[in-house]
Amino acid sequence: MKSPPNSPASLSEMNSTGRVANKFPTSVCRGGGVRGGSGRLWDDMSVDLLVAIFSRVGVEDLIACVPYVCSAWRNAAREPLCWQSLDFRNWNVISYRVGCQRDAAVDFADLLDFAISRGNKFIVSIYLPQFANQIDLNYVANWCPELRYFSIPNPNISEDEFCKAIGKFEFLVGMAVDESLICHRVLQHVNQCCSNFTELKVFTDTMDAAMAAVICESLPSLQKLEITDCLISRDAVLILLDGLKQLSHLDISGYEISGITSEVIEKASKLKVFRWDSKYELGEFRYCSYCEDELLDHTPCECVLDQQFMEWLANIS
Repeated sequence: MKSPPNSPASLSEMNSTGRVANKFPTSVCRGGGVRGGSGRLWDDMSVDLLVAIFSRVGVEDLIACVPYVCSAWRNAAREPLCWQSLDFRNWNVISYRVGCQRDAAVDFADLLDFAISRGNKFIVSIYLPQFANQIDLNYVANWCPELRYFSIPNPNISEDEFCKAIGKFEFLVGMAVDESLICHRVLQHVNQCCSNFTELKVFTDTMDAAMAAVICESLPSLQKLEITDCLISRDAVLILLDGLKQLSHLDISGYEISGITSEVIEKASKLKVFRWDSKYELGEFRYCSYCEDELLDHTPCECVLDQQFMEWLANIS
C-alpha cells in the first residue's frame, strides 16, 4: 500500500463513472447552489457549520455524494475534521456507493489510503471491515498517531503484528477485537503501551471464567467492557464485576442469559450502565410489562438496552 499523497486527489480519480451524480435531488440549482426549504442557498452556510455536519456522515457520502453537490460542499468535505471518524464496517454498501469493482481487499486498501490522506493526523477512530488484516492495522498505526479507538473483527490477526501496531498507538483509549487476541501477552502489551486505555469490546461466541480472568488481570483499569451477542457464564460475569474495580459500563446484551442472579444484580449496582438480556424470571424481576407483549424471540427489551440498569429496575419495582 502506498503512502498517503501530500495533496489528496480529487474524488473523481477514485470514481470516474459519474454514476452517483444522477442520485441528487432536483433542488440542485443550475447556478451551482442548493436551495433549502426557505429558498436560502445551502452553499451559503459557513465552512465551520458544513464541516460540523459532514463530520457526522459516512465515508461513502463524503466520497460519492457531498463533493458533487456544489463547490462549497466539495471544499468543506476536504477539511480533515470531516474525516476524523472512519467507519468501513458496512463494506458492501460502501463499495457499491463508491463504485468499487476489484477485489475487496485491493479496493479497501486504496479507499483507506484516500481517507487517511484526507483526515491527515486528525483521525481519532476507525472501524475496519471484517476482512481487514494486520497490514491494514499497521498502516493505520503508521499514519494515524492520534488515534483513540479502532475496531478490527478479523479473527486471523497475528499476535506479533498486532503488538507491533499497538506500540504506535500512544493515545489509544479503546479497541474492539476478536477473542483470538484476548490473551495475557497481547492485553498486557496494550496496558503497557497505552496509558489511557479504558475501553474494550470483544467479538466472541462464548465467554468463560478463564477469559474473564485474563481481561481482569491484564487490563485492571478498564472502565467500559462490551461482550455482546455471546454466551457468557455466571462465573465469568462475577469475575468481571469483582476484578475490574474501575468498571462503570458493562454490556453483555444480545443473548438470553440464565446466569443473572440476585448476586450478579447486587454486584452490578455499582455500575452506571449494566446491559443484559434475559427471559428467565427472578422472582418479580423479569421483562417490563410495557414491552413483553411486543417482544419476539431473541429480541431484547428496549427498556433494558436503552436505559441505565438501576433506573430501569427502579421503574418496575
